[in-house]
Parts: sequence; C-alpha cells; structure tokens
Amino acid sequence: MDGGRGHSQLIRTLLAEWREMGWIGKAALVGLVASLVLAIGLGFSIPASARRHLLLAQTDVITSTARELVGDGLHPDEIADPLVFAQFDEQVRLRMLGGETVRVKVWSADGTIIYSDSSDLIGSRFVLSEPAQAAFAGKPLFNISDLSDPAHESDRELGSLIEFYIPIEEPGGRVLSVLEVEQRVETLETHIVHIQRIVWISIGLGLGVLSIFMTSLTVTGARRSNNRRKLAEGLLGQVLRAREEERTRIVGALHGNIGQTLYRLLYRLEGSQAKVNDPVLISEELSLAADIVREIDGNLRSELRLLHRSEVEDVGLRMALTELVDNTRSETDLEVTLDIDLAQPPGPVPGTALFAAAEEGLINARKHARATTVTVRLWSDLTRATLEVADDGIGVDASEGMGLATTRERLDAIGGGLSVRRRRGGGTLLRAWVTLADEESP
Repeated sequence: MDGGRGHSQLIRTLLAEWREMGWIGKAALVGLVASLVLAIGLGFSIPASARRHLLLAQTDVITSTARELVGDGLHPDEIADPLVFAQFDEQVRLRMLGGETVRVKVWSADGTIIYSDSSDLIGSRFVLSEPAQAAFAGKPLFNISDLSDPAHESDRELGSLIEFYIPIEEPGGRVLSVLEVEQRVETLETHIVHIQRIVWISIGLGLGVLSIFMTSLTVTGARRSNNRRKLAEGLLGQVLRAREEERTRIVGALHGNIGQTLYRLLYRLEGSQAKVNDPVLISEELSLAADIVREIDGNLRSELRLLHRSEVEDVGLRMALTELVDNTRSETDLEVTLDIDLAQPPGPVPGTALFAAAEEGLINARKHARATTVTVRLWSDLTRATLEVADDGIGVDASEGMGLATTRERLDAIGGGLSVRRRRGGGTLLRAWVTLADEESP
C-alpha cells in the first residue's frame, strides 16, 4: 500500500512539474527522449543489419565460387569419377578451404554426403536439415550450426559454425545437389563487435551534442520565461499603482469638478427661490442652472470614458470596440470602419490588451497622423487573435511614445506582440496579436 501511494505521489509530482514547464522545455524534453529511444534502436538495429548484410555478401561469394566450379566442368554429381573427384577436391581446397572455412560438404537430395574435405563423411547419410531442404528448393541460406544434429558430430569440437547452403543447379535450373560451407563465427563476431563499438561511440557523441543543444535551448527558454514573468510582475505593479492613482484622481475629480459644480447648482436653486415672483430673473437663474447641469453631465461622461477600458470584462471585446469606434466617429471627423470576425473570442486579459492597442491606434490617428479614414479589423482562429488599425495619415513617427511602449509591454507579457509600420500606400498600420491557447499564462 505504501509503495502504491509513493508511486502515485511520484506521478503527481512529475505531472505537476510537466505542467509548470514552458512549451520550449516540454519540446526539448520530448525531443531528447525521442532521440534517446531512436538512438538505442539504431544502436541495436545497425549491427544486426550489418551482420545480415555481411552474411548475405558471403553467401554471394560462395555462390559465385560454386558456379565457377560448375562452369569449369566440375559438377558434383559427376564426382563418382575419380578424376573429377580429384580435380573438384583440389579446387575446393584451393578456393574455399582455409582461413574462416573449416568444412565443405556436397549433399544429394536423399541426404547422402557425396563429397566432403573430410573423407570420413563421404557416403554418410543423414536426415536433411530444414536449411538444406530449403536450398534444394532453390534458395541459398545461411544458419548457425545445430551441434545436436548427427551430421555435425565430427564438427562439435570446432564449436558453433555458420553454415551456408548453396543450391547447385543444372543448366535447366533443376537443383541436383547442395553445397554446404561451414565457417568459424569468431571472425564475423569480431567485425560485428567493431561495428557496434563505432555505432555506440557515434551515438554517444551525437546524444552528447544533442543534450548540450537541448540544455542550451531549455536554459534559453527558462530565461525567456523568467524575463516574461518579471515583465508581468512589473506590469502588475504598474497596474496596481495606476489603479491607486486612478482612484485618487477620481476622488479628486468627483470632489473638485462634480462636487463643487453641484454646490454651484445648489446655490443657484436657492437663489432662484427669492426671485420666483420675477419671471425674467427666475428664467435667467434656471438657464444658468441648466448650464451647470450640462457641465456636470460633460464631466461625468469624461470620467466614464476614462474608465471605459474595464468594460471589456463586462460586455466583451466586440461591444467595447463597437462603442469605441462610435465615440470616435461622434467626436471627430474621422471615417472609421470596424470589421470583426472571431472564430474564438479572446478572454478578459487578452481582450483588454487588444482593446488598449485599438484605443492607442485610434488616438494616434486622431492626434498625430492627420488621417481622414481609419479601418479597425479584428479576427481570430482557434489559437490566435489579431487586431489591425490602419489609417491614411502621414505615417509612422520614428520615436515610440509612452502609450505604444506600454501597450507593447502588456502584449509581450501575455505572449502576444505589437508591430507599427508605414503602409505601402501611405499611412500607418498597427498590428497587435495574442495567443489564445496560452491566455492563462503570466
């Protein structure tokens, strides 16, 4: 039970650490694990493939030698002729025996050994092994010798051998006999071990270089994540300070602008009581009171407009942008067009950042660009939302003001971005984007 709880706790810890990783760290870890699995697979598959190809190459060499013997008129089926036997035996010992090859046999279809470099085996009859039967079907094969086979009783002192079974055919293609060549395993294994050593050294070096690269990538991603976190913390501090300053400013505005104006209105109303019997004087007092009410209304509208940005959280980005564009049309001579196509609406945090970018673009168009028309476009797919503000004004100023700098920092902090450039046909194009799939990140 304790072991089960320990494993569950370990799994939960690993999952928690995985969730805390940035996408770069996750990609690096997945890439490293995949590379390790691939490297281990190659470490085993390459030597195995090399072994098979070496044996296939040796099979081709023995097959070629056997065909040369038959081409020279030394057909094993004619080996009963002492002269042919002597010539065949001489060529076998010259071309095949020695070095790796320790035994040569020729089998007939009934399992009789009609030739061997060991004269004790000639004329012996055994049950054909499966590789020998396959060779009589016309397919060259190689196999590790079965020392329990009676046909290999005399070879047991030599240890395991590699057997090559080569069909010997007549001109018409019929297999008349099978040539068996037995070679030592040690030489092949020495080559395979050498290949394995080279492969594992190469894989080790490759994994080392990959690990260094992945570590560098992870460290870079961690630094970038830390920088973004620090930027987000700094922006959060700015937001808190800005809220406090905004609260102080609102209190001052309510007291100074609206409160004092209400007192003026009160004085006017009190003064009008004394003049209620004089129509002319009371009309003037009421007219002045109406002006004061209009002034109060203007001040309230101004304050509400300054607080408008928070409405993104209440009414959504689409409605907030629509009202922003309507206000811009009513307060200026700008011709503003709004186009919204959202496959997935941004959440409050990215939506507020995009609204701030739109507001900054419209402010620049009103105050600095000398524009006559402005187009505001907002679109998104399932992972990214993009906002553009394009005007036909005088173009981009080389210096970036505080508003654009703050907007850029806010977008960078949530994984988005901002670009401002001169349009080809004249005017300015402001483009802001946010990543919707990562909107919960700092």
